[in-house]
Amino acid sequence: MKSLARIRRLLPALLCALFLFLFLFVFIFFSSGRHFLFEASAVESALEAKDPDLAPPEPGRLPTPTPEPPRDVVRQAKIVIVGDLMVHSPQMQAAYNKSSNSYDFTTAFAPVAAYIQSAELAVGNLETVLGGPEIGYSEYPRFNTPDAYAEALAGIGFDFFSTANNHSNDKGEAGILRTIKTLDSIGIKHTGTFASPEERDTISILEANTMRIALLSYTYGTNGLPLVKGHDYTVNLLDKALVEKDIKRAKEQNPDFIIVIPHMGVEYAEAPNAQTTDMVSFMLNAGADVVAASHPHVLQKAGFQKASDGRTCFAAFSLGNFISSQRTIPRDTGVILTLYLEKVNDEKAEITRASIIPTWNEYINRLGAYDVRVMSIFDALNDRVDLSPGIREKDLPRLITAHSHAMKILTGATVPTSEMKEEYFIYRPK
Repeated sequence: MKSLARIRRLLPALLCALFLFLFLFVFIFFSSGRHFLFEASAVESALEAKDPDLAPPEPGRLPTPTPEPPRDVVRQAKIVIVGDLMVHSPQMQAAYNKSSNSYDFTTAFAPVAAYIQSAELAVGNLETVLGGPEIGYSEYPRFNTPDAYAEALAGIGFDFFSTANNHSNDKGEAGILRTIKTLDSIGIKHTGTFASPEERDTISILEANTMRIALLSYTYGTNGLPLVKGHDYTVNLLDKALVEKDIKRAKEQNPDFIIVIPHMGVEYAEAPNAQTTDMVSFMLNAGADVVAASHPHVLQKAGFQKASDGRTCFAAFSLGNFISSQRTIPRDTGVILTLYLEKVNDEKAEITRASIIPTWNEYINRLGAYDVRVMSIFDALNDRVDLSPGIREKDLPRLITAHSHAMKILTGATVPTSEMKEEYFIYRPK
């Protein structure tokens, strides 16, 4: 009982001590918290003063992210250019269907269709006339070809023809005008021959993946066949003053690229003469970016070349026959030239590299029938395309020598058969 009475006497003192302890604990805790908050606020203020981006965002407002620098917009395009597109009697015989009294040249180009279709822009030299059946179809020396020939070329992907060459006037002005009308109806753009002075003064510009490509075409002559008096505008005759004027007018339209396709040189010569070399340099120095020539019917050298203003350009002195019935070696050999273009942002487009694919023209197939077809030599030797009914065994050695000779002429390099490739690249010099 005494113990219980003692506890009751001490209880008020114990409660007072406990209350005092709790009071002191709460006072110390909140005093330390205010001190901590003060220190945190001071640190944040210091950081904000040193780097505002490190400061905490205002209530209800997110920090603005730092914008990334704009990325380059890079556009690329492939331009394919081939040489002479000719038609002789064996080609018309192979294409003729007696039962329907019609022509179909599709199989002549089927082995190379994939290469043409892979390009944003495909260009060739139409070295014949589409004068219509009324005047009769004919071959050398004055050509007139069925419209089906151009239709087949359009069908495999050709977009543009140069029509200025020594056979432009083979069927007179009527042939020139009908060729223009037929190409327009098929949907193939063209330059080199014209129906009016206004057309002649209009620069042909096509697009390849948004890049604007200007194309010009000229010929050294029309085999002595005069143009109608007062109608000199119908065929672009090769003249330095006219070339310079046209390139200047083309540049005023601010294209990404200017391609000139001259028909010039010495037939069957495998090296350009001084006159051809001078004209190529003149065109490049005047502002052309590419010169792709034809007329010799055989290949000549091709490669990058500097213009007088320091631009890196490309010149092919003769692309040879893309297709014809000419059999004298090396007229059966040609090339598919591909230009790889690149444009960064709004800068001027450049050729980053070029490539060559040597081609060969078959004449008679394994069954002994006319079957004039153009094919990649590599594809033919490696069974990469359908060549039914097949190439004659006696033609296989010619394919090998044609490839070797083409590479030697175009690039100066000797390529053994064991190192043969589908496509050979020529890189832009640094």
